[in-house]
Amino acid sequence: MPTFNSHLGLRAGAEPGSVSLDTKPEHEVMPGTIHFAVLATLAEVAAASAAQAAVVPTALSLQLLRRAHPGALEGRGRVLKAGRTLIFAEGEVHQDGELVAKAAVTFARV
Repeated sequence: MPTFNSHLGLRAGAEPGSVSLDTKPEHEVMPGTIHFAVLATLAEVAAASAAQAAVVPTALSLQLLRRAHPGALEGRGRVLKAGRTLIFAEGEVHQDGELVAKAAVTFARV
């Protein structure tokens, strides 16, 4: 059974903490604009990938910095602090070299 991430079309990048997505029409909230939930997912998955541990998100704060349009998106994550039970990380979404969204994510280790 496909996972949510694979159903969405996310692909792991070459480095830990990187993921990519080639958008489809079903990712648009209106013609020419990618839905914020797609950007939030991409940022969260990138941050989780950077954690390099089995985690689930407990909190996420997302800032949309510019409109994402149909095309290639890249997510990049990094860990800010890893504790025994919680991991604090960031995830960014880039398009055409521009930052379009940034998330702060708290994960619980599973």
